[in-house]
Amino acid sequence: MRVTTIDRFTPRPGPITRWRVDLTDAPWVTSSVPPSFNQRFHLAGARTAPPGETVFLAGAFDVDGPLDHKALERAFTALVERHDTLRCGFVARDDPDGGVEIVRRVHDVRRMRLLPDPPIETTTSDDARATVRHLLADACTPLGEPDHFFAAVDRLDRSTVLCGFDHAHVDAWSIAVVVDDLRMLYEGYRCEPGAFDPARLGPVGSFLAHCAEEADDDRDHAALPAMDDWRTFFARHGNTPPSFPGDLGLEPGATAPQAVDLRGLADATAADRVDAACRALGGSTFAGVLAAMAHAARDVGLGDELSLLFPMHTRRAARRETAVGWFTTNAPLTVRAHRDLADTVAATGTDLRAAVGLGAIPIGAVVDAVGGLTFVRSDVFMVSYVDYRRLPGAAHHTGLDAHHISNVTRADDVQIWISRTEEGLALRTRLPDTPAAHRVVGRFLDAVVAITARLSSGPASG
Repeated sequence: MRVTTIDRFTPRPGPITRWRVDLTDAPWVTSSVPPSFNQRFHLAGARTAPPGETVFLAGAFDVDGPLDHKALERAFTALVERHDTLRCGFVARDDPDGGVEIVRRVHDVRRMRLLPDPPIETTTSDDARATVRHLLADACTPLGEPDHFFAAVDRLDRSTVLCGFDHAHVDAWSIAVVVDDLRMLYEGYRCEPGAFDPARLGPVGSFLAHCAEEADDDRDHAALPAMDDWRTFFARHGNTPPSFPGDLGLEPGATAPQAVDLRGLADATAADRVDAACRALGGSTFAGVLAAMAHAARDVGLGDELSLLFPMHTRRAARRETAVGWFTTNAPLTVRAHRDLADTVAATGTDLRAAVGLGAIPIGAVVDAVGGLTFVRSDVFMVSYVDYRRLPGAAHHTGLDAHHISNVTRADDVQIWISRTEEGLALRTRLPDTPAAHRVVGRFLDAVVAITARLSSGPASG
């Protein structure tokens, strides 16, 4: 699974067909299940986002030959029937206190329809990318239904299936699930048009059930000993989320267009060596790259430690491993650069395991316990790690040329995604498009790559 952004996605051209989700005859009910904490936070910001700058996640993969349009339409329909969050939408309405309430609507899936638009001809990769980007921005609106994108590029030799969703419905793991589900559904309907039963894919978990559990959680998290670590973490930062320690060339409250940095970190062989070296020190690949980041920060004059948040999944039940939804929370971590890189890896491994335990506390309970957070920036400095080799359908990702695609919007902080695939380790970095940010983040990332390369040679010092 290649992790990229829509401005870097380079599909081969061809006629692009989009299927619109028609809810005209699909009645809805207002759900008693409120949005999750993640959804509320996301949707509150999305209400004021300029058109085209909402946060969507998309997937793309190839299939052999020209498209079987009917089989693909049935596959898209079965995907929506399979995952309950894809039958939901959100609307904003005035509440009795004069504020705005975000409510969830659930549509009758039996009466939802997919209607194909006339194909849009594209002749170059730039043209195809621009068309896909426009269609994604049009479809994946966070408030106002529907907010899903289903499309395909039809070619004689090899076609591309595309899907996208507002972030309220999916996380990175979900994109792998969607690609795998659509692969199996399309092949099933194409090969057995009158006999395929989508139930063959097996049972799947419910994201709405997850949201209901979160809403019904009345445990006293504030009294947990682990909450003291959360309080200490935020107290060190004045009850603000952590920020990248370098000067990004922005005044508080200002944003800039988002820039993207994509680069390889280690090929498959070197990634295996990094993993082996880190495990010998009691850490993991993630701990090793975080340690490299701490040393990189010190080397380029950003201080001896990095404080950050990192996402972690909450798919603890087996059925949720193949569910679509935003099953993530966050955990806090401060990575300190020791004199020797090997010591930093070992210490980071220990700290990372402890931080995972803190992530078991719902982030909403954390915000309440610390008395609320003050946001100096709209973004948060975070580092994510996803090993796509362990996600559903991973064995097919290379053959499918599968892609995970994110939108580009505006930024005022740095966010880094580390991805492990069969091809090795890669970095995708989101940063403000300012000269200062390019300068400091570029030097930092150059140092991260160089220090990680030292790790691939075994436990290292310095």
